[in-house]
Amino acid sequence: MSMKKRVFGCYVLLIALTFLSPFTGQAGAAYPEKPITMIIPQSAGGGTDGIARAIASRMEKALGVPVVINNEDGAGGRRASIDLFKSAPDGYTIGMPHFAALLYDEVLGDTKPPIDYKKFAVLMRADTTIFFIHVNKKSPFKTLQDFKTSGKPIRFASSGVGTPSWLQPAALSAYMGFRPVFVTGHKSLAEAALAVARGDLDAATGSYTHFQGVLEDVRPLVYMSDQRSHLLPEVPTIVEAGYPKLASMGVPWVFAAPPGTPAANMNTLRTAMTKITSSEEFTIWAKKQGYNPSSQGPDAFWKSFADMEEVYKSIKPLMAEKK
Repeated sequence: MSMKKRVFGCYVLLIALTFLSPFTGQAGAAYPEKPITMIIPQSAGGGTDGIARAIASRMEKALGVPVVINNEDGAGGRRASIDLFKSAPDGYTIGMPHFAALLYDEVLGDTKPPIDYKKFAVLMRADTTIFFIHVNKKSPFKTLQDFKTSGKPIRFASSGVGTPSWLQPAALSAYMGFRPVFVTGHKSLAEAALAVARGDLDAATGSYTHFQGVLEDVRPLVYMSDQRSHLLPEVPTIVEAGYPKLASMGVPWVFAAPPGTPAANMNTLRTAMTKITSSEEFTIWAKKQGYNPSSQGPDAFWKSFADMEEVYKSIKPLMAEKK
């Protein structure tokens, strides 16, 4: 081969490498290489915010990049869910859609969800919020049956129509046959618990984290689960009270990404989250704080969600009769 041809060949190769190198570098870029935003459908300081921040701080150590919390309160968690759904599917925006609220809209509400929420790319379920129904300690209500025999409407504190704090008492009243009256607008379930502790209202729903500050002034009547709480083991479950279907109405807190997020990025995030939430250190911390850590992968979550959907459908005619 002549010298001229060799020089020309090297020149062509150099030009090709020059143009291809940016694309080659982009394809092989490590993930993650910049901060990740985590959208939380609740204001700072709430129970969901607390467990999200605990996981986020541990993710930073595992992934080597900042995880920035973006609290988007409003519309019962729907606003944050919509924003997450419409975010860029690049693995740099994740969050916790309020699946319970969106399911309510689809099955029981007057308006349909504005997003196809079943298309969320689920990472994992980290926690399930299970509520107690509690009353003022000085009230005449000693058991759930006292609601039915009281002969008057039971005034519940709630954060809004369609939220779990409204839905669970509404479902219970449909099964038991008492009349609930909801006083909505409470900014948090801790605020609702305070209203009950003061004696302003008859009852409210909330997890242990919501009413632990006023525990001396409230009486939990039932735990909406099939297993007793390790924090208040003396409180009977809703299954023991005779309403087993309502044990499926806990609020699942699931980490998800926008539809279309690359599978490789999802696997990186899921691996880190699973390792965090299944660790003994995290489990001990979460239980002490009143959470119910329940790590669950996408397939298992969607199966449990389908069970929850069937419960919502079963109570729809009962709630319609109460209107």
